[in-house]
Amino acid sequence: MIDGMVKTSTNGSDQTLKRKRLGELRLLESHLEDVIFRNHELLCLERIGLFVDSIHLVRQGRVQDLMGHQKYPDLMFLTDRGDVGIVEVKRFGNRELRGRSVISQILDYGAALGSLDERSQVELFSQGLPGCTRLEHVALKLVGDPNRARWVAQSYRNRLSQGQLHYIIACDEAPEGLSEWIRSASRNDATDYQISVLEVSPFQNDEYPEDIIWLSQPIARTETIHRTTVEVIRNDDSGQLSVNISSESPDTIEERAESDQPLVASGQRKFKNGIETVAEEIGLPSKMIHTALKSANQQGVSADWEWAYDAFANSESERIAFLRGKRILGMVEGRYGVNLAQPWRPSVFVGYYFSSHDHSIQPVGKGRGGDFSIILDVTKNWGQRNRFWETPEYRSLCHRLTQQSGEWTVSQGNNLWHPLMIHRPMADVMKGAVDESDMVNRWFSAAKEGLDMLLSGRELQALRDRLEDEGKV
Repeated sequence: MIDGMVKTSTNGSDQTLKRKRLGELRLLESHLEDVIFRNHELLCLERIGLFVDSIHLVRQGRVQDLMGHQKYPDLMFLTDRGDVGIVEVKRFGNRELRGRSVISQILDYGAALGSLDERSQVELFSQGLPGCTRLEHVALKLVGDPNRARWVAQSYRNRLSQGQLHYIIACDEAPEGLSEWIRSASRNDATDYQISVLEVSPFQNDEYPEDIIWLSQPIARTETIHRTTVEVIRNDDSGQLSVNISSESPDTIEERAESDQPLVASGQRKFKNGIETVAEEIGLPSKMIHTALKSANQQGVSADWEWAYDAFANSESERIAFLRGKRILGMVEGRYGVNLAQPWRPSVFVGYYFSSHDHSIQPVGKGRGGDFSIILDVTKNWGQRNRFWETPEYRSLCHRLTQQSGEWTVSQGNNLWHPLMIHRPMADVMKGAVDESDMVNRWFSAAKEGLDMLLSGRELQALRDRLEDEGKV
């Protein structure tokens, strides 16, 4: 904990500022709420993994839950990356801050927000944004580009409907034990969200009481609390419903992250289930499809991709085709295939996309076994340094693709590492195949078609050339 800081000046006069609590300054929680509302930088969103350029804050919005009770979250926010968050402001000494009460309160706000219909959500979030009647209108105010606004708005819908929100508890000083309560929530709540505790503390010099400096420090943070799948099955004969629930705990999520692999019990199962679904639709054995995809990956590593590299690869990148993953080569992050160019400045993935758990983009063929996909991969640090996602070349690329997608679907996600995907159902790609060799040929044919679509406008080549001319390799 930082208890003091020193303010210096060029004339040699120094001031010592001491950390205070809101109560010592006779300030209410509403004062801290107002300070954060006027200075959203204090939320330290980048410290909790949200790298955004624009944020829209709503203060004291009224939310009615399913029981008809009125809720008033202190602050709610939307970002230009499609994130949705709720901020609850408390001051040290508030009894609700010393136990699970504040956690229950902020999660209750999220549940109430998610239960609203879109019209009510738009009415709530359009505070300060006149003329908004749809989430696309709200998103457009943040991003300025109609095409991108459409994808950002869809991200809002997905997160609100699935409860994938960012919860921030902001206080002048966190009491002892709050972090333990957060970890307790991590172990016991079966949901998919992120919760953080943020200390926003006032510092004051007694000789200049009118001047206050605010220091913001995240002190506790959990990533996704749980990833939970709830499957409701209706028996056609009896009409009865059965519910299957599967959940990944924080420990298994961490283990998966460290191994750079999808969870064995989840990722590989989803891969197997996806292949079996494709097999049922095209009428070929699932083992044959699996073998064909593996063979396509192996041939893809040694194939000649120079024609593709010429249209996007950075001069400092290594022009190689490679397979990511440790346990199963090529399988990682809900996909199974080949990456072109290393490092990702950018890189392009070609292959089978079967799970949205990492990329946050639903497969077009979600109920049909997943997609054949072309995915643009971008190293986040490089992308941020060059503002990749805001460049005119990238925006032009996204606009062109949405105008001429044809049989393919073009999706933009909110995962900065994988911002763009061109995909179509794998079953459509493989339908009519007669054997393993035929499926491999169809894999390469789809790869050529998808890559041509991605690269034909030369936007990525133009971006690469411009950055190299500016010395921003």
